[in-house]
Amino acid sequence: MKISPKVRRISILSMWILVSVGVLVLLGFVDSRQEAAICQGLFVTIDEAVDHDFVAENDIVELINSKGKVIYKPLGSINTSLLEKIVLTNPYVAKAEVYSSIDGNLHVDIVQRDPIVRIFNMKNEQFYIDNSGDFMPTSTLYTPPVLVANGFIFDTFAEMKIQQNTESIPDSLKINRIIDQVYALSSFIEKDSFWSSNIEQIYVNESQELELVPRIGNHTILMGDTTNMKDKFDRLMVFYKEGLSKTGWNNYKVINVKFRNQVVCSKIKS
Repeated sequence: MKISPKVRRISILSMWILVSVGVLVLLGFVDSRQEAAICQGLFVTIDEAVDHDFVAENDIVELINSKGKVIYKPLGSINTSLLEKIVLTNPYVAKAEVYSSIDGNLHVDIVQRDPIVRIFNMKNEQFYIDNSGDFMPTSTLYTPPVLVANGFIFDTFAEMKIQQNTESIPDSLKINRIIDQVYALSSFIEKDSFWSSNIEQIYVNESQELELVPRIGNHTILMGDTTNMKDKFDRLMVFYKEGLSKTGWNNYKVINVKFRNQVVCSKIKS
């Protein structure tokens, strides 16, 4: 007997509906079984893409258990969203995901924060700025090999955190703050393999201008501010290749690139 196209379409649609309902019922059954399951273990995974040692597995386990041990509790009674917020109270954690697996275990996936510059301010404070522009405290257990910024920096860690959390300063004004210029300059250097290998320090002078201290040579590099930053580094690179390669790395005291289309140098007096 020949089946009409309309009947065939209805039959196929009915079959897919039955399959979908069956899958949903099965998933609901599995989900209810998983929620009723007892937590058998707690596993912490720290993402190795960010190569730092700020956070240890034991630190996260202690945070998770600070509101009561999760082992042997029903998985359905564990508030994973709350645990994620608790884990994020660790100042070195950038991202956290807490979830249970079908085998009855609780998993915590961690991404550490990635500092790019260490600040030494005029009030003898030290803190980091990470690659997202957020402020983070130093650690007594681990010191990452990052740029150092010092000099006439008056911003404090507490003030920066308050402003960051309240977002009280418009973005249009932030670049005028010296701390934001330090971050912008550090971010530019960190993303360039040559400059990140050759610049070790940012110094803020009394005029609130930015200076760079290279690893090689006796000179400093006067940047001024962070306007036209790429152009300044491009001119500096040309001078490194065509100037210093001929005259030597130790003959100059200051290389000034803050003026547009110029590289002004002052030599070391012999």
